Amino acid sequence: MSETEAPKGYFIDWDGKLRPIDNPGKGLRCEVDFKAKYVMVFNKYGGLDHESTWYPNEAAVEKAGIKVAYANLEEQIKISSID
Repeated sequence: MSETEAPKGYFIDWDGKLRPIDNPGKGLRCEVDFKAKYVMVFNKYGGLDHESTWYPNEAAVEKAGIKVAYANLEEQIKISSID
């Protein structure tokens, strides 16, 4: 993956899995405050579904003491506000 294709960071989702901020799941979008290291995940209606810490890379997740487990990005999202 080239630098231009690399995601601009990651967050830990509602199931404790690692997700890239540029692909949070179908019908979801992320807004990130990089200075505060804060991620907001919004649904397609604009409602806030999840909040998390922003991590610039997988090493930062491990440094925080979190075991990296990857989310299946093809799997159906299981958040109550998602159709």
